[in-house]
Amino acid sequence: MRAAAVNPAPSRLVGVRVSWMLALGWGIAAVLGAVAGMMIAPVVFLDPNMMQTILLYAFAAAVLGGLDSPLGAVVGGILLGVTITLLGRYVEFIGSTLKLPAALLLILVLLLVRPGGLFGKVAVRRV
Repeated sequence: MRAAAVNPAPSRLVGVRVSWMLALGWGIAAVLGAVAGMMIAPVVFLDPNMMQTILLYAFAAAVLGGLDSPLGAVVGGILLGVTITLLGRYVEFIGSTLKLPAALLLILVLLLVRPGGLFGKVAVRRV
């Protein structure tokens, strides 16, 4: 299976059906994922909105750093985390309940001031 994935042409030459091996690999991955999901479902209550807050924080960090810069996304995540933590600690009305709206407000302000993010590049196209 590894030979079919890494070197498909030589694997075909020795008689391995590469498409079948790749399909078998995807099938095994799907079965293992389904079994893992069935095993974790009784332990953790699963619902469709389970990772929504983490996704919004990650999106805010990517927008803050720049959507086309991986290093910017990391720096944006660190900056967002420090900013939200400090705002939650030292601004009275934010506390722990308004941290997510504060992150969304930070996205809005940043998009108004600098649409490309901190490390992103703004591409201008004339039509």
